[in-house]
Formats: sequence, C-alpha cells, structure tokens
Amino acid sequence: MMNLKKNVTVFFTVLTVMVFGRQAHAQESVITKAELPAPAREFLDTHFKEQKIIQVVKDVDYLIKTDYEVLLDNAMKVEFDGKGNWKEVDGSHTPVPVALVPEKVTHYVKQNFPTHTINKIEKSSVKYEVELANGLDLEFTLGGEFLRIDD
Repeated sequence: MMNLKKNVTVFFTVLTVMVFGRQAHAQESVITKAELPAPAREFLDTHFKEQKIIQVVKDVDYLIKTDYEVLLDNAMKVEFDGKGNWKEVDGSHTPVPVALVPEKVTHYVKQNFPTHTINKIEKSSVKYEVELANGLDLEFTLGGEFLRIDD
C-alpha cells in the first residue's frame, strides 16, 4: 500500500512539473510580417493581399516546434508551421478564400450543403477539416475524398 501511495505521489509530481514546465518553455513573441518564413509571406500576399496584418505571433514550444499565427483586419486568423506552410485559416464567420479549398471538397460542400460556406479549413499531414457556416465539421482526405462528419 505504501508503494502505491509513493507511486501516485511521484506520478502527480511528474505530471505537475510537465504541465508547468511546458508553459515555462513556451515562448510567444510578436514579430513583423518580414520575420515570417518566405512561404508564409507569399501565402499572405497571394490570398490576403487586400487585408492588413494586425498582428503576427511566433510561438516557440520547447525550442523544438515553432508556429506562427497571423491576425488580419477582417478578423481572419491564419496559422503556419515553422517552415511557413499554412495549417489553418479561420474566417471567423466569413468564408475562407475558395482557392484554399481543394476542388473536390468545394464540390462536395456545394452538392450536400448548398446554402453553407466554408468558414474554416485546417490541413494536417493526413487530412483536411472544414467547418461550415452552420458549425458542422467535415473531414476529407488530402485528395479531397469525404471521410465523415465530425461531431
């Protein structure tokens, strides 16, 4: 019984250190557009040239992973990985640029949800997730094939 108490205590101590240590090692800083990786700058210039950048935040987590978040004057947020590849575009109740959405995904949404727009899109290494104006989340393969409705 004493060993179990000791193991539980050690577990919670390690968990606490990990949680608070993670926060101590995460570094967020406001940077300029010029400090973004080139692919991120090009992406913004291509798809959001009409919008003004309000803020760019660089988030370094454990000195291993870097992400960037860009807030635009139309309330859209764009997230990039450390290399400047886009990961997410959140339209904040505004449709995302059609050019960001694979053609098959656009076609599926138009056929099955003709009155709703895509207001958010996330791209991972294995799939796309889109959020429609009605709040419904849909998942697709990188090839644009419908996978499921995510509830």
